[in-house]
Amino acid sequence: MVEEIVAITGGSGFLAQHLISYLQQTNHREGMIVEIRTIDRNLFSKFLDYPSSIPLKHYQFDICDEEALKVAFNSVTTVFHCAGKSLEYLHDGINHADKYWHDNSDATEILLKVMNEQKISRLIHVSDAYAYLPVGDNYGLSEQMHLNFPDSFMLGLYGQSKVRAEMYVRRAADKGQINALILRPTFIYGEGERHLLGSALKLCSLYSGIPYLQDGNRGNHQFLYAGNMAAIMKRGMICLKENPEQFNGEVVICMDCTPCTRFVDFMEPFLEANGLKRVCTINYIQTYLTAIFYEILNRFDPEKSFGHLTLLANKFINCWTVGFSNRKLRLLLDFVPPYEQSQAVDQSLCWHRKNRQTSEMLNRATAMI
Repeated sequence: MVEEIVAITGGSGFLAQHLISYLQQTNHREGMIVEIRTIDRNLFSKFLDYPSSIPLKHYQFDICDEEALKVAFNSVTTVFHCAGKSLEYLHDGINHADKYWHDNSDATEILLKVMNEQKISRLIHVSDAYAYLPVGDNYGLSEQMHLNFPDSFMLGLYGQSKVRAEMYVRRAADKGQINALILRPTFIYGEGERHLLGSALKLCSLYSGIPYLQDGNRGNHQFLYAGNMAAIMKRGMICLKENPEQFNGEVVICMDCTPCTRFVDFMEPFLEANGLKRVCTINYIQTYLTAIFYEILNRFDPEKSFGHLTLLANKFINCWTVGFSNRKLRLLLDFVPPYEQSQAVDQSLCWHRKNRQTSEMLNRATAMI
């Protein structure tokens, strides 16, 4: 058996930590991974409970640093590319365009260049299920429906940067420079997720609680537990290793299950786990007009828009309904999620409740000093 040294970009992030946890817990079955290398511009801080049977080394730098990346990738056999700039949901007074291009497309281009030079053959690339979608409702979507640039981007500049990054990977795979599997996850949730939930908590702080959106026909989406995504990523590595001709260049949409759930209904238990309660009920027209107001205000007085949903984000999560097929995930990768969504949600909620209580205890103890 050929020993694997795997590198994980975005290694300090939420998804990467779930991948590390899954690799550590399942490696005893095959014993093929002998080292994990994480790469991130931030420090590595373990926040999940898992055994450390595989040695882990963290490299702290921006992956656009080509020379540093060459050092970290020395002797690596498989790369999991989790790094990237996430979609910003709230007004914060910052133009994120340059960050989207730098962290998503530029970083991927440099990563592929170094992989080619270092003769690293396998890449599991984490893309985005929504990046290729045009504006509006989308139902019954498959991977083959969206492989080229759309006429419009549901996710704006963020979507464009993710599409460009994926195009780089697919082009390299087509040329035979690497063997790559492209994964397009839907909304990822789980223990340690802070970006999406953090945005929701900031928004709720403006209302001193949860402003519940009452409109059952809008904003239905699919979700993916980070532990299931980690299992998909490892399965992808094995598939590329055993049969690169079959799996190279394939694009797979990833989710827990096909039924859609209203975004606000899925998120509400996570907000409640962080101590919030429903304080008012609003309809979509109210949220839409509010988003338009703060979109305009942001151009003239950005500080007064801080913490409010951008117009793009409001349409994406509260207005449009998007549903994908999991046929390719099930048939091509022969994948069945190890966690049912109900089980995964319960586990995640327990983690968030426990960590909120721990944080409150620490705050009280600090205040007494």
